Amino acid sequence: MEYSTPPEGDTETKTRARRRRWPLALLPAAVALELAASASPPLVERLYSQALYRVVSAAFAASFGRVPFSLGEALLWTGFGGAAAWTFRRLRQLVRARGRRRLVLVSTLADAWAAAGGLYLAFVILWGLNYRRPPYAALAGLDARPATVAELTAVCERLISETNHARDGLPEDAAGVARLADGRPGALRRASAGYGEAARIEPVLAGARAPAKPVIVSTVLSYLGISGIFSPFTGEANVNMTLPDPDVPFAACHELAHARGFAREDEANYVGYLACTRHPDSDFRYSGLLAASVYAMNELARVDRAGHLRLDAHRAPGVRRDLAALLAWAERYRGPAERVSQAVNNAYLKTQGQKEGVRSYGRMVDLLIAEERARPTPVR
Repeated sequence: MEYSTPPEGDTETKTRARRRRWPLALLPAAVALELAASASPPLVERLYSQALYRVVSAAFAASFGRVPFSLGEALLWTGFGGAAAWTFRRLRQLVRARGRRRLVLVSTLADAWAAAGGLYLAFVILWGLNYRRPPYAALAGLDARPATVAELTAVCERLISETNHARDGLPEDAAGVARLADGRPGALRRASAGYGEAARIEPVLAGARAPAKPVIVSTVLSYLGISGIFSPFTGEANVNMTLPDPDVPFAACHELAHARGFAREDEANYVGYLACTRHPDSDFRYSGLLAASVYAMNELARVDRAGHLRLDAHRAPGVRRDLAALLAWAERYRGPAERVSQAVNNAYLKTQGQKEGVRSYGRMVDLLIAEERARPTPVR
């Protein structure tokens, strides 16, 4: 792509140059669209999240949802391979372009800018504007004011009790860890069932039904510390298949929450928990409660260590074995790749308005407490 100024009077050359320059406006256009959307979240909700995105997600579900493997994963690796090949070719041109290196370098940077702009604009239109919709608490009418330690403790007590109860009767493997009766692939096929009941309670959770899909190169995700990934370009929820069985249902429902248009990580955690706890199958209800209890207890440990230790002692033996399996999985894959991945993810989340970065994953506790406030007061 040439960007040198054409000779004066060469109309055809000028026209070609203008045509080559317009892609450079794609990235500024995407940023401008996001800034405009940020100014009016209710308008984004009405015109995009509840209108245009519903059409997009339904089209994705009706087409890509029927494919048994993840097209998004195939697209991702194809994109990486294409980008690597393109970079290698441009570097070779740069080395060989004696006397023209500046022109080749400018052209290369312009092409990269244009490609990044096209990709980012597609991301924003196909899914990314969901970051600019109103918070879930506002959509569901929840009171998400700052919580007291007493409120957090009450939520932890309830979640531990319900987790212990949900663990009873679940099948186990030889190590005594909860097992999915139909395996991880079967759980992915069942994952969307909880959203039907959840949408009856909260209509904002309604959306096209599509299965979660397994990630073929799950080991790579494991070393990156990623339990799942949502593809905004195909609308597919993809789940790491090396996860211990107790975590798979929640991971699947978390990614499906993104497919329903809940982009923020804290909200996807909470929506995933809702879908799990409304699921007709006990293994999903347990997985959602277990994940919620971990997030809530981690927050309690930060503000009240003694209270955390007191409540943690009430976890059932089976729950303890499951938590140990989750910890062993995390330790097995921990390393420099995970730290780099976390740093990249942290930066990405902050660009999308989540100022706390990866810490926003734990803010689902605010929504758990808001849910607790909305529960009817027991009659005595």
